[in-house]
Amino acid sequence: MDTTAVILGAGYAGVMAANRLAGQGVRVRLVSPERRFTERIRLHEFTAGTRADPTVPFSSLLHPDIEMVYGVAEDIDAASRRVALSNEAVLDYDWLVYAVGSGNSSVPAGAEAPSCLSGAGPARDKLRSLKPGDPVAVVGGGLTAVEVAAETAHAYPHNPVTIYAAGPVIQHFSDSTRHGVLRSLERAGISVRQEMVEADRLPEAAAVLWCTGFGVPDLAARSGLAVDAAGRLAVDSRLRAVGRERIFGAGDAAVITDPGYSYLPQTCATAMPMGAEAASNILRTLAGEPLPPHNSGFQGQCVSLGRQDGALQFLHAGYTPRRIHLHGRAAAMLKEVLCRMTLKWIRGEAKRSGAYTWPAGPRMTPAPALAEA
Repeated sequence: MDTTAVILGAGYAGVMAANRLAGQGVRVRLVSPERRFTERIRLHEFTAGTRADPTVPFSSLLHPDIEMVYGVAEDIDAASRRVALSNEAVLDYDWLVYAVGSGNSSVPAGAEAPSCLSGAGPARDKLRSLKPGDPVAVVGGGLTAVEVAAETAHAYPHNPVTIYAAGPVIQHFSDSTRHGVLRSLERAGISVRQEMVEADRLPEAAAVLWCTGFGVPDLAARSGLAVDAAGRLAVDSRLRAVGRERIFGAGDAAVITDPGYSYLPQTCATAMPMGAEAASNILRTLAGEPLPPHNSGFQGQCVSLGRQDGALQFLHAGYTPRRIHLHGRAAAMLKEVLCRMTLKWIRGEAKRSGAYTWPAGPRMTPAPALAEA
């Protein structure tokens, strides 16, 4: 097939899109600033020192026909269909998938941010330098903060860990699931304080781990593409960039602005279906087929509370909690299984384009119609 797709970003969304397209004969050039794939869902383990390496070779995940291009995209010229890289290379494309992912939000001086690889390394070094009794502060109340705090407390039992959360921890969990998580944190010796931390007034601690959320690159905005207030590429329900039918968006750095999609969080369970769907819609367009609206949802979400403890919140398709939940060693084992399955799903797509499937999303009223290719 004499068609070239450039994929910007080689995270969960980017590699899934690349595998699906390459398996159908599309020439794929996958742009990555990193030489290896980072398992971001394991960065809390790497930070605490319970995992030696959170990366795997791209060669173990990708379709053999995919061409890796190492660099950082600096500008997208949508009119001429070109991408300029930081190393002065220029890539022409017929189709572009914008999947540059997310990084740390603004991190104050004196803190380390373990939510991406560039921050997890310094955070790991900081923890290793602690003396017994040195306190650790984890700022944030989401899944990343809870997992980092729990993993750190188990790896460094002689260093008191405190979570500083502006509101209830893991707010999208049910009250009963959250109470179970809090009991696990208490058993691990972790204190939880519900208070806002200002960037210029950090907690008094030997190590401050900043886990307050994700920020995205400003590439889309700098390139004159439509973005939301957070700088994410604005796409429609078919994952097409607003006003740019040759550009599709997926993952943390893209947001569906059509009504009904605000339930989608920035997680790999959102990114992978978006990446696969973006690729599928390129293939449908090439075949002259109508494009269905994106349809992905959830069944549950696990949180690691150390190597031997965890919690599983069963979810409705629209990311709201069900009454059912699971705690303890069984939940920890299921979390580990899901982490391993994530790579298996990516490898499965490399072997057979279209192999990866996902849960359906919530029913929308009225249901979106098919769009012409």
